[in-house]
Amino acid sequence: MLSQRYPTILEIEGVLADVPHDGYVASLADAFSDPAVMSTLGGVRTKDAAENFITRTRAHWRDAGFGLWFLRDIRDGSFAGWAGLRRCEADGERTVELAYALMPKLRCKGHATRIGAAALQLGFDNLGLSEVVAFTTPENTHSIEVIDRLAFERDRDFEHAGRPHVLYRRTAAMHRAN
Repeated sequence: MLSQRYPTILEIEGVLADVPHDGYVASLADAFSDPAVMSTLGGVRTKDAAENFITRTRAHWRDAGFGLWFLRDIRDGSFAGWAGLRRCEADGERTVELAYALMPKLRCKGHATRIGAAALQLGFDNLGLSEVVAFTTPENTHSIEVIDRLAFERDRDFEHAGRPHVLYRRTAAMHRAN
C-alpha cells in the first residue's frame, strides 16, 4: 500500500528519487558489478542480484508504504544510487533503517545528507516513526560523516553480514529537538 505520507517520487536539489522499477535493471546491474561502488556494500554482485534487489525493494514499498528510492542525476539522467527508509533487522532487532548508496561521481557533494534529511523528516513527521537507525562499517568514514551530520547518536558495535559495523540511532525526540 503506497502512501502520500512518504512520496513515491520527489526531487532533492538535482537528484530525482523514485520507486524502483524494471527500467533500473541495467543501471543497477552496472553499479552492482563496479568494485568502487560496492566496496562498502559487501562486494560486487550479479545482474540477478540487481533484479532481486529491485523486486524486494518494490515489495517493501507495497507492504510498508515507504522504502528506498532509486536516484537519478537530473543533469544527465544517469543512475545515481539509492536511498531512503526501510524495515530491517540490526543486531537482532527489527527496526527502520536510513540507507543510502551513491555512485562515486555524486559522493562528497552533500547529496546523501540532503536525501537522508528528507527521508528522516518524512519518517518522523509523516509516518510517525519513533526511531530510525543507521549502520555502516567502521572504516566507511564518508558514511559516518553523513550519519553525524544527520544527528544520529552512536549506539554500539555489532556484526552484520559477517563484518564489523557500528549502529547509530536517532529518535523522534531528537528529531523534534533539532
